[in-house]
Amino acid sequence: MLIVGQGLAGSILAWQLIQCGKSVLVTHDEHASSASRVAAGLFNPVTGQRFVLQSDAEVLIPAARELYTHMEQQFEQPFFYEMPMLRIIKNEKELSTLYKRKTDPVYSAYLGEITTHPSLNAPLGVVEQFQTGYLDTNALLDCLKSYFIENHSFISNQFIHDDLETTAAGICWNGIKANQIIFCEGYMGRNNPWFSWLPFQPAKGEILTLKSTAELPDQIINGGRWLLPVHDGNHKVGATYDHDLSTTRPTEKAEHGLLGAMQQLLIDMPDYEIIAQQCGVRPNTLDKNPFIGFHPEHHQLGIFNGFGSKGSMLIPYYADLFAQHLTDSAEIPARVDIARIQ
Repeated sequence: MLIVGQGLAGSILAWQLIQCGKSVLVTHDEHASSASRVAAGLFNPVTGQRFVLQSDAEVLIPAARELYTHMEQQFEQPFFYEMPMLRIIKNEKELSTLYKRKTDPVYSAYLGEITTHPSLNAPLGVVEQFQTGYLDTNALLDCLKSYFIENHSFISNQFIHDDLETTAAGICWNGIKANQIIFCEGYMGRNNPWFSWLPFQPAKGEILTLKSTAELPDQIINGGRWLLPVHDGNHKVGATYDHDLSTTRPTEKAEHGLLGAMQQLLIDMPDYEIIAQQCGVRPNTLDKNPFIGFHPEHHQLGIFNGFGSKGSMLIPYYADLFAQHLTDSAEIPARVDIARIQ
């Protein structure tokens, strides 16, 4: 099995396939940008102005927790940091919606009390959200890359689509033969000649990493933009959302916008030093569901992509499901199967 891309999707899928006893080779262009390397890895099952619970949260979250715990034990280091989130209530409409959600027992495991916080600019209050946190994606990807290398399952190479040959037995690429190839290319999947018909809707996002001596909240603060305390003592501020991909480099406009958003979140803006500004492109899809499955004509060509900004929460469950499909012919749910687009 050849997997193209060692972002979060490709890495976790490769891991799951190896656990199933499959022979896997991951190829990755280490000079190309990767949204997984920029992503804050936020884990938040209740989102949006209407406080909507992620579909299938009751199976997605346990699957993610189980996988990350297993990997933490395997590599003897932490990856997932559970941390409560304080969601700032912006207006009366949100407050009204929130009260309705809190009467629904389905939400009781995710939404806490409405309260106030002395450091936050939140005249209508904040609601504490549970089962939230973040994944240290860089640490996880580094460990998985080392694991793949040790198992002779990784090559660093730019994948050129024209070099791929389809054969009766599978595929051949640069002298490598495999039964199947799975593309995990992030937003660049829209340029894949076999899958460019899929309705990707990529969105650029920028994040700041700040160092401050001030005492900032130790929860994730979410008021449209978010403030995330990370384990090294720094804070991340994010994220912008832009469909204009004319540049995928960090911009001064985004820096000013994120600092302005942070100023709106906090009553007193602290002293800070910008350590880093990063830019990535989320592989969003038009219907907000992932793209999983095989090409309608070339059945040896597969795709595992389109997890957008929720990869840390969605990928573990769907990687396990797709691995079961590839090894035991388990069914791919219709809402994520690319057959829905055809």
